[in-house]
Amino acid sequence: MAEQWSSRLGFLLATIGAAVGLGNIWRFPSVVGQNGGGAYLVPYLFAAFVFAVPLLVLEFAVGRSLRTDVVSAFRTVGRRYAALGWVVAGAVLVILSYYLVLTGWVLSFFVASLAGVTLTFDGFAATYWPAVAFVVVTGVVAVVVSAGVKAGIERLSTAVMPIVFVVLGGLACYAVTLPGWAAGVAFFLTPRLSVLADPGVWSAAFGQVFFSLSVGQGIMLTYAAYVDEGTSLWKSAGVIAVADVAVACAAGLVVFPIVFTLGVEPSAGTQLAFTTLPRAFAAMPFGRVVAVAFFGLLFLAALTSAVSLLEVVAPPRDRGPDGRRLLPRRPLGAELHARGRGGPRRPVPRLR
Repeated sequence: MAEQWSSRLGFLLATIGAAVGLGNIWRFPSVVGQNGGGAYLVPYLFAAFVFAVPLLVLEFAVGRSLRTDVVSAFRTVGRRYAALGWVVAGAVLVILSYYLVLTGWVLSFFVASLAGVTLTFDGFAATYWPAVAFVVVTGVVAVVVSAGVKAGIERLSTAVMPIVFVVLGGLACYAVTLPGWAAGVAFFLTPRLSVLADPGVWSAAFGQVFFSLSVGQGIMLTYAAYVDEGTSLWKSAGVIAVADVAVACAAGLVVFPIVFTLGVEPSAGTQLAFTTLPRAFAAMPFGRVVAVAFFGLLFLAALTSAVSLLEVVAPPRDRGPDGRRLLPRRPLGAELHARGRGGPRRPVPRLR
């Protein structure tokens, strides 16, 4: 892997972009609402900083030492372990397939908000627009990844992530003006300690953290393959975890005041973004502006995460004469099988 991030800031923004996505802004408020509100934050923060950060450092160390993709990293341990790399890559491909669909939905709702149209999810799903949006999003993601690390992924991340932070901050400031702000914040931040005895709450928290921070998906391993030797992996992992948690909590401070202002059930679940909130925006002051900002924010966050997922399964050796990465022309299974055969063995890296 000859390419590298042009700066440590570029690496951080790219990895934060990989972590911050639908899981933070769409899924996190839903999971909090379904698991006791503020009490959920206790196992969530514990999982993020006690378990996820060390695992991120481990992935970073392996990726930087081997400078290769996830399948080849497993094969370095032993040829028979390459199958585990195939499992990881296959799982990422499955995640990517539905992630692109969801990102297409978000794009559609964003465009509808710009046009001043209030979409109902049932009406939207009955049209051909979900398929069109899927094709558009897939094409955009493919173009970004094919452009390479610096010209594609890093350029997108450095442009998009500051916008995500600014828009989210603006929405949080707007939420303060809503009548339900106090009730929403109280629900979000006040823990009911009795809920902590429920193993399901802990399971949901760990699942959310591992999915959101992309732990074990090969994304961080792949991105670390492009990082320079002078970058502190512990500091990077800490910054990524803090940013990921901060975005999720800020999303909660945006969503729950809206929910309580309009008397919506906070445990509405995954329908919150595509069913509950569009109706809420239509009934709110400056609702169109808020809808555009929210779905635009959600789309940008989802886009950077989708790019990171495709980067994992796009073979790193496929580059054109100008150094730009080319997308695989063979099916993933055939590509992984070809890469699992032969090749020199390298020593397993030691973590220091």
